[in-house]
Amino acid sequence: MHRRQWLGIAGLAAGVWLGRGLIQRFRRLSPAWLRPPGALPEPDFSATCIRCGQCVEACPFDTLYLAGAEAGLDYRTPTLDTRKNPCWLCKGYEELLCIEACPTGSLAPVADVPSIRMGIAEIDRDLCLAWNQVSCRACWHACPLPDRAIVLDERVRPIIDPKQCIGCGLCDYPCLTEPTSVWIWPEQEVTDLRADL
Repeated sequence: MHRRQWLGIAGLAAGVWLGRGLIQRFRRLSPAWLRPPGALPEPDFSATCIRCGQCVEACPFDTLYLAGAEAGLDYRTPTLDTRKNPCWLCKGYEELLCIEACPTGSLAPVADVPSIRMGIAEIDRDLCLAWNQVSCRACWHACPLPDRAIVLDERVRPIIDPKQCIGCGLCDYPCLTEPTSVWIWPEQEVTDLRADL
């Protein structure tokens, strides 16, 4: 083998090695996205989602949208902003239509609503009206699992049970404070937390 060939192979190997490192670094810098119900764990979801948008089209509440260029490697993957429009869990329908529309299995069937794992809600007690002596139960009333995912303490203040919360964002949407008192942590950020519960 000639010196030129060796240099070419070494350059190619270095390029592949650097490129792989950059992609991994870029992936770590990408924000975590709230995914539709039934989404596979993030690495599998990103690998199997073909960015076809069929889940977005199937959503009867126009909740889902395709992530833009700011998503980096997750460009055109389905996501949602619960403050603007939460996951209504296809209320009034027998199935979760986004899952039914997914051609690749990136959105896998779920047994029932309590089995959904989109994320976990967190209440900012400094902002929450109920935690600041103002009567409010907006999040509790909106929750699809009241007295399970959101329980009210003896002072009628909401407390999230991370074992029960599905991360749909129905509690965030009606929150009366601005900025919102409720933050929905995407499932990929809370997987370790769930394992410790």
